[in-house]
This record gives sequence, structure tokens and C-alpha cells, in this order.
Amino acid sequence: MKIEAGKVVMLSYQLYAADGELFESSEEEPIEFVQGDGDVLPGLEAALVGRDEGAKFEVTLSADEAFGDYNPEGLVTVPRSELPPDVELTKDEWITVVVQDDEAGDDQEPGEMDMRIAEISDEAVVLDANHPLAGQSVKFQIEVLSVCDPD
Repeated sequence: MKIEAGKVVMLSYQLYAADGELFESSEEEPIEFVQGDGDVLPGLEAALVGRDEGAKFEVTLSADEAFGDYNPEGLVTVPRSELPPDVELTKDEWITVVVQDDEAGDDQEPGEMDMRIAEISDEAVVLDANHPLAGQSVKFQIEVLSVCDPD
């Protein structure tokens, strides 16, 4: 069965950064999604169309097709005085930040957002909302494990 919109697809993948370093792998837990529902990167979804169950292939996606361009506006500096004094911070660790109504902007609902700790100083912490692979082309190695109709 070929991959097309509405089909349930299960695949395993390895995701490599532009420098060739393995960034992520589904080796222990394959992913399952409905083709066309937007649950995977648009560039990857496009590369899957027409592939058969059992297909193994490699696809390189530009930054636009993958995680987008790096956005300097995704950096937020938070004064240390606004953080609890006993909070432990580690550079490059991901934390969940509560976004308040006045910070959310017109096109974003208030809620939570994951941000990476980019810098730590005595005066402030710089948080980065960009995906770690933003601004880079990426390479996927894919194996299509199954393709079927939804239940």
C-alpha cells in the first residue's frame, strides 16, 4: 500500500543535523501518524507521498522545509530577580515557561512554551524559543514500517 493522504503511517527515522551529527532517533519507539494531518514536518510529509511499506530512503530538507529559519526574536532575557532564588539552571537545558496574556501577542494563545537556557549570568538568564535545528538543513534516514487505512 502506498502512502497518501488519510493513510496511517508507521515509520522509524534517524534525524541528522547539518554537521552530520545524529540529533534524534525513533529506534526504540517508531512514530505513527495520519498522512496529511500535519503531525510531521511538511517537507517530510511531502517526501513520503507515494512511498510503499518497507521503503528505506534518505531525504534532506532545507531549513524552510524543516524547522524554519533561526529567529533572533526567539531570544528572551529574564532578569535573575524575576526567578526564584533557589532555582537550579543548567545551560542548554529545556524548561517550560508560562506565557502570560500580555506576552503572548495577538497570534499566540496564553499557555506554556518550551525554551532552551542559552546563557546564564548573575544578572540574567537568556532563553531561546527556537528549535535547536532552526536555520539548518537536516537529513532524515527513513524506513516505512507500515501503511494502512485508519480503523
